[in-house]
Amino acid sequence: MYKYIGLDAHSSTCTLCVTDAKGTELDLVTIATNGRLLIEYIKSLGGTIIITFEECDLSIWLFELFKNHAHKVVVCNPAANAEYKKNKTDKLDARNLAKLLRGGFLRPVFHDGSSREKFRMLVSGYEDVVQEIVRLKNRLKALRRRARLYGDKAVPEHVRFIEERLIDQLGLFLDIRLTYKDELKKHVRQFKEAKYLMSMPAIKEIQASKIIAQVVDPARFHDKYKFWSYCGLVKHQRISGGRLYGSKRAYGNRTLKCVFKMASHSALKSNGALRHYYDAQRSKGLSDSAARNAVARKIAAIVLSLWKNGQLYDEQKVLPYLTAQV
Repeated sequence: MYKYIGLDAHSSTCTLCVTDAKGTELDLVTIATNGRLLIEYIKSLGGTIIITFEECDLSIWLFELFKNHAHKVVVCNPAANAEYKKNKTDKLDARNLAKLLRGGFLRPVFHDGSSREKFRMLVSGYEDVVQEIVRLKNRLKALRRRARLYGDKAVPEHVRFIEERLIDQLGLFLDIRLTYKDELKKHVRQFKEAKYLMSMPAIKEIQASKIIAQVVDPARFHDKYKFWSYCGLVKHQRISGGRLYGSKRAYGNRTLKCVFKMASHSALKSNGALRHYYDAQRSKGLSDSAARNAVARKIAAIVLSLWKNGQLYDEQKVLPYLTAQV
C-alpha cells in the first residue's frame, strides 16, 4: 500500500500529513525534529513510503535521513508551490504537500546524497555570508543618509555608535567571506568538470563552485531550454481559456540566475564573441536588458555543453555558433 507523506520542516518540529493512494488522510502529526523519532514514525506506518518536503536549510539532512527508509524522497521547489499556499500553517503546508505529491504536481529539486551535497552546503554558507554583507552595507548607507540630514550640526552620539558597530560587523563578515573563498577554491578543483567551466570567460572558481553545487549532474537536462528554465532565465505564463492571467514571472534557481547574469555583464567588458553577439541583438532592436539576458542564456547553454561533452571553451568554435543565431 502506497503512503504519501507531506512534511513541513522547522528547526524544532516537523509536521507530517499521511495520505493513501486515494487521497484519504490517514494521519496528521507534529514530531520533534529528531532523526530517531522521525525514522521510528516512518517505520511505524508500514507500506511503501513516498515522502516530500521543500528545499530548505534542513533538506540535505532530511534527504540523507529518509533515503534508505522510503521508496522515494522528493525534495521540491518552494517557489513553485507558492501559488498553492493561500493560507499558511504547518498543518496546511504538510497537507498541501501530500496532495501535490500524490497528484504528481511537485517540481523536484535534484539531490543525490553524494559528496556534492556537502560541497553544496559550503557554497550555501558562502552565499549566506555574502547576503549578510549586502544587508550590512545597505544599513550603513541608510544610516549615513540619515546622518547627512543633520547638516552642519553634530551627528548624535547614538548614530555614531551604531555606525561604528555596523562597520565592525561588516569587517568581520568580509574576513569570513575571504575564508569561504579560500575554502571553495581549494575544494572546487576536486571536480573534474571545474576545468571545463572555468575555461569559459567570466566563470572563475566561485562561479564554477555555484554551478557545480546546484547542477550536480548536467545529464538531467535534456536540452538547453530545460536548463534555461531551471536557471530562471526564461519567463513563464499561465494561460487559461485563451486568456493570460497575472504577469510573466521567471521561476528557477536564483543562484544560477545570478551567476549567468553576472557572467554576461563581465563578458560584455571584453571584445570577444559574446560581446559581438550582444551588439548583434541590440542592432535587431532588443533593449539593453533583453540583449544581456540573451547573452546570459548563451553562456548557460555553452556551459552546459562544455560540461556534458568534457570540452574546454574555444572561442573560434563558439563564434560561428553565435553568428548563425544572430
